[in-house]
Amino acid sequence: MNDSHDITRRQGLALIGVAAGALALNASDAAAQAFPTRSLRVVLPVGPGSGLDARAREVTQKLSELLSQQVVVENRPGAGGIIAMNLVAKAAADGYTLALAGIAPVAYYSALYRKLPFAPGDFAPVSLLATGPSSIYASPDFAPRSVEELVTYAKSKPGQLSFASQGVGTFQHLAGEWFKIAAGVDLLHVPYKEYGQILSDLESGRVTLLFDSTGAVLGHVQGGKLKAFAVTGAQRLGSLPQVPTFAEAGLPAYEPSVNYGVFAPAGTPPAVVESLSLACAKVQKSKEIQESLARFGFSSQGSTPAEFASYIASERERWIKVVRASGAKLEY
Repeated sequence: MNDSHDITRRQGLALIGVAAGALALNASDAAAQAFPTRSLRVVLPVGPGSGLDARAREVTQKLSELLSQQVVVENRPGAGGIIAMNLVAKAAADGYTLALAGIAPVAYYSALYRKLPFAPGDFAPVSLLATGPSSIYASPDFAPRSVEELVTYAKSKPGQLSFASQGVGTFQHLAGEWFKIAAGVDLLHVPYKEYGQILSDLESGRVTLLFDSTGAVLGHVQGGKLKAFAVTGAQRLGSLPQVPTFAEAGLPAYEPSVNYGVFAPAGTPPAVVESLSLACAKVQKSKEIQESLARFGFSSQGSTPAEFASYIASERERWIKVVRASGAKLEY
């Protein structure tokens, strides 16, 4: 009798568990179907007027039209994006607070900083929005004319050629460290405070090289003030058709790219993340967004959350090797 009662009780509890699970799933689906019912906040790790700020506002305007809700951009610059990402990591996991940022804080900051206020697992990847190539720049008067000549010249002058960045751990710094590894050369890193001063010193030859995205200095290259040795990526840029890819130039192992996407706090309902991802993909397919990105050398993407997570994982593996080889360690 007792055994019979126990079996019946267990069966009842199991049914209750199944019912509770079904109710939770139904609640999640209902929330996704209703989402969004109010305005969204998109946090940027840069200040107003920057390149990412301009691109982000184009994206959020389209997103607002598509979702029929206001999408408010909030600029939270500082600490290499840590301030903005931490704000989103600690926000309510409901899909109404998002980050639009590069993947660095999630991909490799854990190896670069001794201590962080968040972990990579504190975010739910929503969608990869855009990727862009990078290049190596120098004054037109700099003697080497190709990647091969640059590598040969650098090897003949170990530690004598300098490269500029906006500080230790920045993209420019780590892209330069990646080149040192890929090419087997020794370069002197020179950090700057102002980007304008970098360009001025680069054009005059006071600093030898700059490793950066093509969008950052495209106008300077097109105007003849700087030269680009090659571009990362699978194909040449329509805006710089004369510049070969690094694969064409004989250095396929050098492939740092610039990228940004949308992140939600971890724990955001999967159905809401999926809804946001689909909306982002539609925005990225718009002609206006694609043309705007193409002007700066970026490729419009749009991805599923799973695809974005996979992309971050592959980039994490490559960049962490560079960070560790550089020996860079920062304090937040």
